[in-house]
Amino acid sequence: MVFIKREDDGEITGVSTVPEPGFREELDSKSGELAGFLASSKNNAELAQSDLDLIRVLDDLIEVLIGKGVFSFTDLPQEAQSKLLERSKLRAKWRNSLELLDEESYL
Repeated sequence: MVFIKREDDGEITGVSTVPEPGFREELDSKSGELAGFLASSKNNAELAQSDLDLIRVLDDLIEVLIGKGVFSFTDLPQEAQSKLLERSKLRAKWRNSLELLDEESYL
């Protein structure tokens, strides 16, 4: 048995193995309704991962296009510029934090 949370329209919105606030209804773990919800959740997770992967591609594409002079960074709306700058800072931070060898190790 699992505990589920439903919207007002009856759609399952969450599943828990323990009774938590909002997860009041018990449902057989072999329920077709539960299987449908879990399959939908898996599909949503796959789509979300695909979105994240595509964001990375678009981020790289924008850098290439700017680097080749196809358009200027300042051609972008201010909000887009801010987001790209923030993302660039985060990528640089993580890239630097993942260095496993110091520069002397390369010599």
